Amino acid sequence: MHSVFIIALICVFHVNVNLSKAAFTNVAYSKPVTLSSVYSGHHGYFPGPNAVNGLLSDFVHTSTEKSPWLRIDLEANFQIHEIEMFARSGCCGDQLHDVEFTVGENIHDMHFCGHFTGHASTGQRITVFCPHNTVGRYVQLQTVNGNSNVLTPAEVFVWGVREIH
Repeated sequence: MHSVFIIALICVFHVNVNLSKAAFTNVAYSKPVTLSSVYSGHHGYFPGPNAVNGLLSDFVHTSTEKSPWLRIDLEANFQIHEIEMFARSGCCGDQLHDVEFTVGENIHDMHFCGHFTGHASTGQRITVFCPHNTVGRYVQLQTVNGNSNVLTPAEVFVWGVREIH
């Protein structure tokens, strides 16, 4: 009898999780992206829009700097549930390290959402869950440790729901 109750609880919990997740969409897809700098050299040009085009086969690449950042303008306020960042799949996953994720209604008032510590592995998916009721128009990822860094994610997903007033 006890095991039937546990199985029933697991099924109910699973259904609730799936139903609640269904409301969230990737609100960053094809939105404007600004980088602190853009690498342009003999290896190519890797602009901000590559981070939100839905493709894991390309990536963005900043120039080398102390605290490179990437900012997505969602063009409206959204309740943000989670942010996913994907490391490059071909190489160099370790270039993503010590990234702070912030969200804000304007770029001058950003609030902490989460932090990824350490170095990513090639192709790694990094997920940060934002605190309950995190609302913002802008999402920023910034390397916050080291003196000579590049920011090179393949893709960034922002899972959220449009804020209705």
